[in-house]
Order: sequence, then structure tokens, then C-alpha cells
Amino acid sequence: MDEFIAYLGKNNITFDYSVKIIQTAGDQDQKSPVSQMGQGIFTKEIERAILNKEIDCAVHSLKDMPVKTEKGTLLTFCGGREDVRDCLVVRAGISADHLNNLRIGTGSPRRIAFLKELDPSVNILPIRGNVDTRLRKLDLGEYDAIVLAACGLKRLGYGNRINRYFDPDTFVPAAGQGVVCGQTREDDVELIKVLKKCVSPVTEQIVKAERKVLEALGVGCQTPFGVYARFEGETFIISAKLYAEHNQTFMTERKTGNKDDFEKATDELIENLKRKIKD
Repeated sequence: MDEFIAYLGKNNITFDYSVKIIQTAGDQDQKSPVSQMGQGIFTKEIERAILNKEIDCAVHSLKDMPVKTEKGTLLTFCGGREDVRDCLVVRAGISADHLNNLRIGTGSPRRIAFLKELDPSVNILPIRGNVDTRLRKLDLGEYDAIVLAACGLKRLGYGNRINRYFDPDTFVPAAGQGVVCGQTREDDVELIKVLKKCVSPVTEQIVKAERKVLEALGVGCQTPFGVYARFEGETFIISAKLYAEHNQTFMTERKTGNKDDFEKATDELIENLKRKIKD
């Protein structure tokens, strides 16, 4: 939230506001695995509040947003993308260089699959709660290490706790990771007009490409899947990685193209992945 408001301020957009904290199903249930709780566990209550005009704009981490948002609402992408990488935070006395037999906390099917690919000996333990809660559990010895989004740690001032970064081309991040977005009622023309003034066109293009892949493949949060798009100079690069649990294989795809042809490269990646999944 603070980052969202600060970004608006940097773009000379100011208005009177108040903050309302809304507890979602994902916040209230700290025991059930996220992968078993279905879609929208961090958004349904918030979207209901938008439509009921209890709030005007919701601030989300885009990676938590389902591809299909509630009818009558609109996502407004805001600001630049922060660090997309996943990272490892280890307990004192533990080396981050090797994963061998470590007890690692994560509830993400994507992270579980990619950790197992790096080292099949890792012991995966479920973990829930906010960043502070997870770090506390780590420090108390419940885990040897935990995996988190680097951007989240840095936003909260915990960048110094990061012991190892994972390569985003192999440990492919979740779609939209590193991006904070706003969600409004689609008929709130004035607010949308204001927010659109500070949209980062580059961020908007890359996250739309990533979310297009999710939609085309029918991928949700329960699927071990990552997709990462970016521009490097005049080149657009998009890579994706899927773990097929039925035959325990990884499917990877990467496409590059001119920055003006990013939609074509995205479509080609989708078609290639569809063929691999079908085969």
C-alpha cells in the first residue's frame, strides 16, 4: 500500500484517502495449504468491497490475482516492476550454497517443483502467514530455510535477510511477480483516468503477456508453473516452465523477438507449450 501511494506521489498525483484493511479467506485461514483453497482466496472479499462501494481502489500484489477478475472491476497496472526473483532465506548457521536435505518452508506448488528440480533431497514443509511470521518461524528453528519473493522482502526492509537469489530463467517466477497493481470499479471513470496517468507502459505490456499465457493454458495457482517476460534493449524475451506431475517432467519454452512484436512472440510460446502439453 505504501509503495502504491508513494508511486502516485512521484507522479504528482495526490488526493485525500483513507486505508481500509480487509481480511480475506487466505488471511483468515493460516492452516490450510494455499494450493488446496481454490482461486481468489486473497481477492474475493476485496472485490466484493469494491463492487459494494465500501472501497474505491484495492491494492494487490499482481501475482496473487486470478486471470479472471470479478465482473464489474478493472485492473489498473501501476508503476515499474521490482525484483522478480525468488530467494532463499536461511536460519543462522545454515549455508545457502547447498539445499541438500534442508527443511524448506513454502506452500507454492511452483516453488516446490523447482526446488525439487534443484535438489530432490530437500524436505518441503508447509508455511503460512505474513513475512514477519515466516521469518520468526525460521529463526525459531521450525525450518532451515524459507523461499520468498525478493521484492516482498525488500519492500518491507528485509533485503539484508536474503541469502541466495534463484535465477529467474530457470526458477521461473509467477506471472506478475514484482508488480503492485490497483483494482477499481470499471465504471469509476474519474479514478481510472487518474490512475492511468502513472501506468508504466512497459510493465503493462509484460504483465499482460504473462497473464495471457496463464489464460491460454488455463493455469491457476495450483499448477507448478512460472512465466517471465521482459524487454532487454530492443529485444522482447518471454520464458515459461511447467512441471507435469503426471509424468514428473519439466516443460520449458523461451521465445525472443523484436520489442514491437512481443505479442507475436507470446502467441508462439503459447502454441509451443500447448503442443508439448498435448504430447
